[in-house]
Amino acid sequence: MTLNFVGLKPRLYIQELYVPALNNSTMYNSTTLNASIYIDLKFKRVLAVVPISYGDVNITLFYNSVGYSAVVPRFDQGGKKTARRRVVVEASGLPWDGAVEKVSGGSTVAFKVAAATRYRLEYCDADDHCRHSGRKRLVVEGEVWVDGYGEKVSKNPIRLR
Repeated sequence: MTLNFVGLKPRLYIQELYVPALNNSTMYNSTTLNASIYIDLKFKRVLAVVPISYGDVNITLFYNSVGYSAVVPRFDQGGKKTARRRVVVEASGLPWDGAVEKVSGGSTVAFKVAAATRYRLEYCDADDHCRHSGRKRLVVEGEVWVDGYGEKVSKNPIRLR
């Protein structure tokens, strides 16, 4: 008996996104601009019995059509249902003035997050002979809204599709 892995893609979520440059709270030191953007990613397997190996995960964050990138190094998800990875995107040169002005006025700003990677599924037969599938592409994206505290507005994880 063989399993059919067609359409079996892992899911990727933005758990947290923090932009210190947009934090307008009184505790934030506004004389120093921190151009780093912190992203907490969650990788979720659809089937709990199928381990996944990821290649490098390229993360690109866009604001006003300007993109900044970071890479999550390759990893094996193994037997866990979910895996978490954190990445820091250095966004020096981003048009911060417009974004800071919007959140200072009580509005929110949108960032587009895109992720691209290749992954392989591992499957074993009844005799414990394990094989990997061919490499498959995963390209997903989503929109994340950020408030005046520099945090993701949605309290729930945002699925990248």
